Order: sequence, then C-alpha cells, then structure tokens
Amino acid sequence: MTDAYRNSSGNAVLAKDDIGKAKPTIYDLPPDNHAYGRSEIPDMEGAREVTMNWAPHVPRPKPGLKGQDFKLINKMATRSKVGNAKQLADFRRSNDFPLAQTGPAAGPPPKVIPSDVIPAFAYGRKSRPSTPISHVIKGHYAAEFEEAQDMSYAKVAEERGASSRPTKVKLTKTASAQIRLGRDQKAAQQMLVNAPPPWTMKKFRNVKGKMSPAEMGRSSSEPNIRQRGANSGPMRRLDDGASSPFSVFGEM
Repeated sequence: MTDAYRNSSGNAVLAKDDIGKAKPTIYDLPPDNHAYGRSEIPDMEGAREVTMNWAPHVPRPKPGLKGQDFKLINKMATRSKVGNAKQLADFRRSNDFPLAQTGPAAGPPPKVIPSDVIPAFAYGRKSRPSTPISHVIKGHYAAEFEEAQDMSYAKVAEERGASSRPTKVKLTKTASAQIRLGRDQKAAQQMLVNAPPPWTMKKFRNVKGKMSPAEMGRSSSEPNIRQRGANSGPMRRLDDGASSPFSVFGEM
C-alpha cells in the first residue's frame, strides 16, 4: 500500500504523516487563506473616538411634582354640587388637578461653575508641552545653535575690523592678585639690589674678615679644654665636630 493511497483513502488510521509535519487531514477543509471564526460587525465608535472625543454630561430632567391637589379638588367639587363620596369619586375620574409649584424650589440655588460660562474651560493643573521628537531627531536645535554662534562670531569679527584697538582682557580676582603679588616681589628685589652698602669706618673698609662660618662655632680656649678632657674623661662634642666648653664641667 503506497503512501499516496493511504492519504487518499480518507481513513484517519491509514493516513501517514511525514517526519516533522502534522498528519494530513481526511476532511475537506477550506483553502489556506481562509480565516476561521465569526466576523463581527465593526463598532462605529472605536478606541480613538472614545479617548480623543469628550462627550459632555447632559443631566436628565428633574422629576416634576406627582399627585393631585386635594384642596383644589374639594373646592371644585363643592362648586359642582357634589354631595357624597360616590359623586366625588366620579368627579375625580373626570377631572385632573395636578399639584402646581407655587413657590421657589427647596434648597440653595444651583452653583455656577466656570465650564457653564466658558465652554472651553479646562480643569486641573497644566502639564508641560510634549517633546517635539521630530525636531530632536532632525537636529533643528543644533542648527539653530550653530546659526546663533555664526552670527556671534561675525559680530565679533566686524567689531575687530572696525576698531584697531586691542581687545581688553577681563581678569579674574585671582589673576589680578597674582599679578599684584609678582609686581610687589619684583619691586622688593629691585630695592635690595639698589640699596646702599652698610656704613663702615673708612679705615676698616679694606680689612677682610678672618672668621669663617666654620671657625665661628669654635671656642678660643678649645686646646686647653681638650687637654683637660683627656685627663678627666671623654668629652661630649657638638653636632658640627667642635667640643662644647661646658661638656667637661657637666660630666664632672
């Protein structure tokens, strides 16, 4: 039995399916482009009409007074020579005397709200305008900024060409303070260079000093102190290599 015969036999048991595919049906089905289900009649009012259109509220009419005016019924019945209850019942069936509102309605008067006077009045807090995404994507803001910068540069170039004076640079407070400090230091150094030498007697002007900074730390009696220190014990020396004259007496 061939596969073609199995599939054309109309027997669900004999029908053979391919690997990875559904078993072929034995029923006569509509073509592949057929849509199953019930076709509903489209609603005339969709989601766009509901959300984008505002339907104002229309209040229903207030109910009127219901019932009969018994005072007026009795008065008119008396004028019509009604003498018993049966005649009064017949009189009420043939005549209608509804209640009439003679005075103002009970309760406070209705309040007037802005939307009653101005139909386009909107309640609530005003929200920020929506972002113009098209302008952002197309670069309109960048083009406007570049155009403003070009106009600013052209204005500066025009001012420089019209005037030959140099452009004045505006300094900050820190820069001004640093310039002032540098000028003061330069003036102080110039004063030191131009300052006259210290006064010295004429006979000592050509005499050179015999004491150097190394010799100024030594004592004139250092040899005697060393000799005494050799007899008495070790001597304590200063940091610069010279012995202290008071070290011997301090260790005694």
